[in-house]
Amino acid sequence: MSLTVKKLMAGLTVCFLAAQVFAGGAKESKSSNTVKVAVMCPLSGDYARFGELYKASITAAMKAITGDGALKDYTLEFEYVDDKGSTDGAPTAATYALDRYGCHVSIGHLLTTMILVSGPFFEEKEVPLLGIVSGPASVQQGWNYLSIETGTDLDQADTLIDFLINDKKLDRIGLIHVNTEGGMSAANRIEETLKSKYGKAVLTRDAMSFEDTDFTAQVLKMKNAGVNAVIFWGLAQGPSNLCMRQIEQLWGKVPEEIYFCGGTSLAQNQMIETWTGEDIIGVSFPVGYIPSNSDPRILRFIRDFKEADPLSQDPADVPARVYDSVYHIVTALNSLGPQDVNAPDFTRKLNSALRKAKFTGVQGQFDFGAYDNGVGLGRMNIGEWTANYGQRKIFPR
Repeated sequence: MSLTVKKLMAGLTVCFLAAQVFAGGAKESKSSNTVKVAVMCPLSGDYARFGELYKASITAAMKAITGDGALKDYTLEFEYVDDKGSTDGAPTAATYALDRYGCHVSIGHLLTTMILVSGPFFEEKEVPLLGIVSGPASVQQGWNYLSIETGTDLDQADTLIDFLINDKKLDRIGLIHVNTEGGMSAANRIEETLKSKYGKAVLTRDAMSFEDTDFTAQVLKMKNAGVNAVIFWGLAQGPSNLCMRQIEQLWGKVPEEIYFCGGTSLAQNQMIETWTGEDIIGVSFPVGYIPSNSDPRILRFIRDFKEADPLSQDPADVPARVYDSVYHIVTALNSLGPQDVNAPDFTRKLNSALRKAKFTGVQGQFDFGAYDNGVGLGRMNIGEWTANYGQRKIFPR
């Protein structure tokens, strides 16, 4: 447990349990108003850094919630469960969260494929799961106990095309996407939206794997087709920089001659580790959260997150989703009023309140009651990287 969390616990009624997965047995709630939250995230392996981001986000959220006295009738207890950031780790984490820890609600995972594996466990137990994912397949299953804490890739794709066509006046689009469910779904949506809404076609479309390092064929194909905007979609920040550099080597200047953009993966702090400060300037992306120097809510999020983060980094999109998920839980609990959390129907009542929750988060205005599939954030923004690895909102203006 971090020193920051220990400081927060002094004099507070909120209980933080930063447990590693399977370290000790499940804990019994000491009162009828302690809500047990399982946080399924990577605590080991290649994606362990995301576990640190989850913890810092939750610490920051609870500092703000406690400071404002925003949670009235309950206390929250958090148990961190290692899902290893992999599809194989998801069912083990879900089983622990539900059967050994006995959670009332869970936050996680990092990938849509992991949600697809864990979702049936939560449906069977009638326990709500708050997914930190944007893959549309998660909400297309028709599950009743899943909500997601951002817009889907489909919402992102629609926003990006709106921006390119109506704001940038760019309609000759080349598309490269990872060969995953999320990448395929977004690419299909981009093609469909261009055709149905604007009467346009994607000029080139190519799938890629996470290991690809040579984009010569794709770049020359786009160049020959007369593309003026390249969309690179998928959780592949390193390859996206390689693609951008090969565009400049073989074709023209980015972004002055060829506009380079992509999905929300291009908004993450991993871009700082894989892109140079010069290359990244002008790269744009659809996203919910964008830093602001004028929004007090966002300024507090940034300050408290950096204080809790071991690397003291500025938060990006994934931390914002986790942060908003805590406010989602608090909003739902406040709407419920006093209930016995040990009652057999408590998780069903909590899920119903989560599916109707309306609140303002750092990503924007959430209204889960406006949809029937667990989505609450239907409107996205377009952000752009600036000098010194900064970000700014460029659309809607």
